[in-house]
Amino acid sequence: MKKRYCFVIEINEDQMDDYVALHKNPWPETLKGLKAAGADELVIYRYKNFSILFYECEDINEVYRIWGANETCPKWNERLKNAYKISPKIDGSGDVETLEKIFDLNQQLAGKLEPY
Repeated sequence: MKKRYCFVIEINEDQMDDYVALHKNPWPETLKGLKAAGADELVIYRYKNFSILFYECEDINEVYRIWGANETCPKWNERLKNAYKISPKIDGSGDVETLEKIFDLNQQLAGKLEPY
């Protein structure tokens, strides 16, 4: 079952331009690797110095476990290591801390708010 996840990463202000540029023009092997890992959808928004990530996949932690085993993942993370205020666990080394969903128009119209 496909689920929707959201999480936020705080970016160092002096690294934001580089972070945005890299994400607007990502490496093709990163795109292919994330898709192959099970990311059905990934959309990233910027708000001030925050990166807001929206995923659709079956299990975000499994996506990152698979992505973390991809040879491109450590290169990507090394490239971005100075961007993060606190390095997120987006390499499979632990569970991703996602946001709590508190409203879903269609689910609540149908009578039940699901966690994803």
